Amino acid sequence: MTTAPPRAASPHRSELVEVAAAIDWTTDAHATTLAAALAEAADARTRDLVDGFVHQAGPPPSRFAWVALGSHARGELHCASDQDHALIWQSERAAASSYAEDLAAEVIAGLSAFGMRPCDGGYMADRWSASLPEWMAAARARIEAPTPEAVLDTDIFLDLRPVAGDLDVSPASQVLLTGADSPRLLHGLALAATSFGTPLTAFGRLPHGPVDLKRSGLSPLVLLARLFGLRARSTAVGTVARLVAAAQADVLSTELTDRLIDAFEVFTRRRLRTQLAQVDAGLPLSDLVGTEELADDEQRALREAFRAVRAAQSVTSVTFRTDL
Repeated sequence: MTTAPPRAASPHRSELVEVAAAIDWTTDAHATTLAAALAEAADARTRDLVDGFVHQAGPPPSRFAWVALGSHARGELHCASDQDHALIWQSERAAASSYAEDLAAEVIAGLSAFGMRPCDGGYMADRWSASLPEWMAAARARIEAPTPEAVLDTDIFLDLRPVAGDLDVSPASQVLLTGADSPRLLHGLALAATSFGTPLTAFGRLPHGPVDLKRSGLSPLVLLARLFGLRARSTAVGTVARLVAAAQADVLSTELTDRLIDAFEVFTRRRLRTQLAQVDAGLPLSDLVGTEELADDEQRALREAFRAVRAAQSVTSVTFRTDL
C-alpha cells in the first residue's frame, strides 16, 4: 500500500473510506484482495473494541465468540458496507446477560464511528446473541423448515467467521453445511439467487444510464456462489473460494466458474473506484455507476460480467427447477 494524495473533505469520508483511499490502485492486485484489506481493517477495529470493553467491564460471564456475518465475514467490504455480526456464547445465561447487551452496544457504536452503518435488517449482535447450542438448534430448525424467512436467515448465517473471543464455533458451521442435504433449502437458495434481474437489454447490451452493481450484479453472484459452495459442502466463506470449491466438486462447470470469478473482480473493482470518486465529489456513497461514464473497454468488461451472472442464473434455474 502507498499513501494517496490528500483528498478534499467530504461528509461521507470515514476511517473505512480512508483505508480504501490509501490503497495503491496502480498495482496489479486483484480487487478482491483490496476488499479483503478493508475487511482486515474492520477485523482489527472489532478486536480493539471487544478487548477494550473486556478491559473496562471485566472478565465475560462465559467464553464467547464475536462473529462477522455477510460481506465482512466473506472479506468483501466496500466503502459503504453495513454491519453484520453476532455473538455466540458458551452458556445461555451469558448470552442473555447485561454484559452481552453492553458488549454489543459498545462494538456497534465503535463500528459505526469507523464507517460501517448499522444493518437495516437487524443482523447484529444486539439482536443475535445466543449460546452455541441455541445457535445450532436454530440452524437445524431453519434447514428442516426452510420457509422464505428461514432461507434468508440461513443465507446470512452461512457467512460466519469468528473475529474475536476464544469460543470454537465450528460446530455451528458444521450444522449449516448439512443444508446440502435439504433439497427444499437448496431450492429456496436458488430462488433467491435467480430473483435478481440483470440490467442488460434484450440484445445483451448495457443500458444508457445508471446501473446498480450490487442489486443486479454482486448480490446474485454472491448468492450463486453461496448456493453452489453449499452444494459442494465447502467450508469456504469467500465468494471466489466458494466458486473454486464448486468447480472442484464438479457442481459448476470450470468455464462458468472462471467467468463468474472474472465478473466478481469487475464488479468489485468498479464499485470501489466509483465509491471513492463519489467521496471526492462529496456525494452520498452508493452502488450506482453510470455506464455512459465508462471507457469502451470498461463497458465491455461490465457487459460480460452481467452476461456471466445471467448465464449462471439460467443454469441454476434448470438445475434446481426454480420454475416450479
